[in-house]
Amino acid sequence: MTLSILKDEQGLEIGKVVVFDDLTLIVNAQRAAAWTEVARRIAHEIKNPLTPIRLSAERILRKFGGQIQDPAFRESTEMIVKQVNHLKNLVNEFSQFARLPQTRPVRGSIHKTIDEVLMIFRHSHVNAHFEYNPGQGVPEFRFDPDQMRRVFVNLVDNSLGACHSDPQNPPIRIQFRTKYEPVMKVLRIYVTDNGPGIPATDLQKVFDPYFSTKESGTGLGLAIVKKIVEDHNGIIRAFGNEPRGTKMVIEIPVSDIDFKKHT
Repeated sequence: MTLSILKDEQGLEIGKVVVFDDLTLIVNAQRAAAWTEVARRIAHEIKNPLTPIRLSAERILRKFGGQIQDPAFRESTEMIVKQVNHLKNLVNEFSQFARLPQTRPVRGSIHKTIDEVLMIFRHSHVNAHFEYNPGQGVPEFRFDPDQMRRVFVNLVDNSLGACHSDPQNPPIRIQFRTKYEPVMKVLRIYVTDNGPGIPATDLQKVFDPYFSTKESGTGLGLAIVKKIVEDHNGIIRAFGNEPRGTKMVIEIPVSDIDFKKHT
C-alpha cells in the first residue's frame, strides 16, 4: 500500500491517494524460482550415486542369493533396490520441475489429447468410471500436446490416488468437461472427482512446490502442472466439488499466442 498526500500551490493538503498493489503473482514467481534452483541442485547431487548403489545391491543378490538362506539377506537387498528406485523417481520429478522441456505448440484439438489420456486410464483402471463431456464449438488452437497430456495424466493420477485412499470407498468417478467462451476466447477445462476432497485451508497451497497431502508424495506433481499451464499463458485453480471431491479448473486463452520460454 502506498499513500501520497496531495497539496495545492500554497502547500495545503487537499486530499490523499492510496494505491494498493497485489504482489501475489510476483511473490509466487519468486518462490517458484527459488524452489526450481533447490530442485536442480538436489537432482544433481543425488542422481549420480543411485545407479551404482542399485547395481551393487542387485549383484550381491545374484551372487550370494543362492548361498545365504537367511531371509533377512534377500529382504534387505531387495529393500535397498526398492528404495533406490523410489529415490530415482523422486530425483526425476526434481529434474522435471527444475528443467521442463521447452513448450512446442502446434495447432491441434484439445479434445483429442484428453481422449487419448482417458483411453489409457480406462484400460488400466477398469473399476473406475471416466466421463467426458466435450463442449460445443471448441476450436483448434496452438498448444503443446505432450505437455498438456502430462497435465491431464497428473490430474487423473491425483484423483485416483485420492479416491483409493477414501475410507468411505464410493465407486470412483472422474469427469472431464470443456467449455469455450467465444467472446473472451478462453477455454475452460474442468476435472472433477468424487474423492474425499482437499481441506479448504490447503486449496491455495496444493500448487506450491513440495506441498503434499500424501505421505509418500513429493509435492511436485501439481507444481509441474501449474508451470505447464502458465507456460500456455493460462491459470489453474482448485475448488471443492459438490457434493464431494475436488474440482480443478484450467483456463487457457485460445489464440495464436506467444508462449513463455523456459530459462
